[in-house]
Amino acid sequence: MKYEARFVVDTHTHITTLYQPKGQKGLLPPDKIKDWRGLGQLVQTFDNSPLCLYDMDRYGIDMCLLKPSMPGTTNEMQAALVDKYPDKFRAFCADQTLKLKVAQGEAKWTLDDAADEVEKALQTDKFIGIGEFVPKDPDPEKNYTFKERLIEYRTFAELARKYGVTLDFHDFVPVYEWDAYHLLRRVAREYPDVNIIFCHSGYSIGAYVYGEEIIKKACGLAGMCPNVYLETGNWPAEYYPIALNDPNVGPTRLIWGGDYGHVPQYIMPNPGGNPPSYASVIRKFPSVPYYQIDWWGWAMHQIRKVKEWVTQDEINLILGGNAAKIFKLPVPYERMFMAGRPDIFGIHWDESIPYIPDEQVINKDEYEDS
Repeated sequence: MKYEARFVVDTHTHITTLYQPKGQKGLLPPDKIKDWRGLGQLVQTFDNSPLCLYDMDRYGIDMCLLKPSMPGTTNEMQAALVDKYPDKFRAFCADQTLKLKVAQGEAKWTLDDAADEVEKALQTDKFIGIGEFVPKDPDPEKNYTFKERLIEYRTFAELARKYGVTLDFHDFVPVYEWDAYHLLRRVAREYPDVNIIFCHSGYSIGAYVYGEEIIKKACGLAGMCPNVYLETGNWPAEYYPIALNDPNVGPTRLIWGGDYGHVPQYIMPNPGGNPPSYASVIRKFPSVPYYQIDWWGWAMHQIRKVKEWVTQDEINLILGGNAAKIFKLPVPYERMFMAGRPDIFGIHWDESIPYIPDEQVINKDEYEDS
C-alpha cells in the first residue's frame, strides 16, 4: 500500500468506547442506545482495539494517542493497552475513576480528588498528557465563573509542567456566561512552557454549520500563543489553507487527529456546500451507530486533496512529525522531518535542528555504526 507520510500519528483516538457488539443483547439499556443524553452517564465500555489495529494497518497509521472516553474508561484501562501494544499506543489521563464514582452516586466531585487521581496517573510515567477534557465538576447544574474554571486549569497546568506532559483544551463545548477562548488565551500565556493541544481546533460536533470561521478563530488565537497546537483531524481539506497560509501558524503548529472511535458521529456528504463533507452527530440517526464509522478513509482523502498544493515535507510534519516532537514518540530514523528552514521555522530556525533528538530514534545505531 501507499502510505500518506513517513510517520503517521492519530493524536485523538478512542478505543474503549461505546458499542453494541453483534449477538450481545442487552449490553446497554434501550433508552441509552436511543437517547444521546444517556451516554454522558455511567455506561459500559467495549474494547475496540482489534478493529482499531486492523484499521491502523489498512490505512498506514503508525501510532494512536488514546483519549479517555465516557465514564467507565479508566486510566488503568488505557495504560493496559499501552503496555500491551507499546509500539502502537500512548495515552492521556483524566479523573476517570472519580467521574465513574460520581456517576454511580458514590462520591462528590472535588478539585483536590481530581488532581490527586491525575497526579497518581502521571507518576506512573505511562501517560503523555492530560485530557481530552481537563477535569471539571460533572454536575450539569454547576454554573462556572471564569475565575473558578481558571483556577482548575491552573491546577492541571501545574501538573502538566511538573511532569512534562501536554494539556488539552476542550472547553469550547460547555455553555458558560463568558468566552472560553479567553480562558485558553489566559492559560497559554500564564504557562508558556506547557504545550496545549486545542482539540479539534474548536471544529467539533455541530461546528459544520459555522464553516471556516471557527478555523480562523483558532488560528487567530494560536498566532498569539506559540505553545498552542491546533488539532486538524475533523477538518475538511478546504480549511487547511487557512492555517497553512497564516504566517503565525503554518505546518509546524498543526497535528493530525480527530475522533476515531467516537461513536456518536457520522460522516455526512454535503455536495456543493461549505464544507463539502463533515463529521457530526446526526440527531435523527441512532446515537450508537450499528457499524464502525470509517473515519480514516474519509480523513486520508482530505489529506490527499491537500497534497495537491502542499509539499510532502509539510504533510510529514502535520501527519506525524509534530506529534513525535511534542509527545516524545519513538520514530524509526533520524532526519525524517523537515528542519532548519527559515521560511518554515522563522527566526528560530536553528532550534529545529535536530527535529527529533537521538533518544527518540529507534534505529540510531545504524547511523552510529556506518
